[in-house]
Amino acid sequence: MSNFTLDSMDISTEYLEAFRNFCEKEIKPYAAEWDECNELPGGIFKKLADVGYFGIVAPEELGGSDLGIVAGVKAMELLSEYCGSTFFSASASFGLFGEPLKHFGTQEQKEKYYKSVLTGGKIGCLAITEPQSGSDVSAIQTTAKFNENGEILLKGQKTYITNSSIADYCIVLARLIDAEGKDLGLTHVLLELDNPNIGRGTPMKKLGLRASVTGEIYFDDANIGDKSQILGGIGKGFRQTMATFNEERLSLAGFCLGVIRACLKESVQFARTRKSFGKPIYQHQSVGNLLAELYTIQESVASLTYSVAESMEGQSRGTLPKDKTMPARCAALKYFASTQAREATNIAVQIHGGAGFMEEYKVARLYRDIRLAEIGGGTSEIQKSIIASYVMKG
Repeated sequence: MSNFTLDSMDISTEYLEAFRNFCEKEIKPYAAEWDECNELPGGIFKKLADVGYFGIVAPEELGGSDLGIVAGVKAMELLSEYCGSTFFSASASFGLFGEPLKHFGTQEQKEKYYKSVLTGGKIGCLAITEPQSGSDVSAIQTTAKFNENGEILLKGQKTYITNSSIADYCIVLARLIDAEGKDLGLTHVLLELDNPNIGRGTPMKKLGLRASVTGEIYFDDANIGDKSQILGGIGKGFRQTMATFNEERLSLAGFCLGVIRACLKESVQFARTRKSFGKPIYQHQSVGNLLAELYTIQESVASLTYSVAESMEGQSRGTLPKDKTMPARCAALKYFASTQAREATNIAVQIHGGAGFMEEYKVARLYRDIRLAEIGGGTSEIQKSIIASYVMKG
């Protein structure tokens, strides 16, 4: 249970104000250092949990505050404004690992895994991608095979896993094989990574989001327990993976919006203090035009992001009917937000001129970090395929 409590009628607004204060104190002074050191401090997960960040969309009965999807997106946006690496590692734990548990887990699984991640005591991750299968989930080769004693032996390799070297728990998508060798279909299995037959690769060197560790995990007939480790049911892994993509794409839009807001804030500050030809550079029309473009990008991405978040929250709470267009809307949002955010970082660096090319300025880190937004959670090309498929069916 979070130790963060509020009594205001407008709890979401007050929470977000308090969370910004938290980010100012606990994230802002250290984000550049974490990026340079290629790691986050171990205690940041507990601090985020204690301030209530992990529990925003979690049910009250499981220890959350259930403030809703809109509040959750705005909190993700805030955290991303200060440190994209912290956002990604935190989201991999309570989001990519936690959300499938929340939706598909048994009560016993939620008590053991979900609650411990929610409190920041443990760290989770999700392992889908393999060296030979990226966007093509159906091509996965990792196997989870029952032996004659009913135990599951996991064999294979996963890559590009956020939190790979620091996680305690993992959800793995694998082909479930019965004792006779029959393929039972893609299935999610839950496991603890402290296992002698599970290896972890050295964290990869990345272009951006450097403090959020990413790497490989190897399974060499690792005994992960019995059928109680199956999440959601035999053969339901593919469907469950697809079901969580909408939430992931919405959260990535929140990340993009946070980066855009940071770009505008940094650019406004720089344009006020930097002088050229005897006056602040914002007074030159060329720079003013770039600032106007940044503001327009911010407002357009915010409008679409909040619209999708409100619709998703209404459906989750039963106040709005189910929307069959939601996969296409989330794909369009993710595609639009990520490409616009990339342009925003480009503009911010341009406003800073030569200074923007230097690592001492935040816009350089934002420029590096945002590139993953067009790749993670499905590439822009995958999003356009989803959108086109919906348009043609309509």
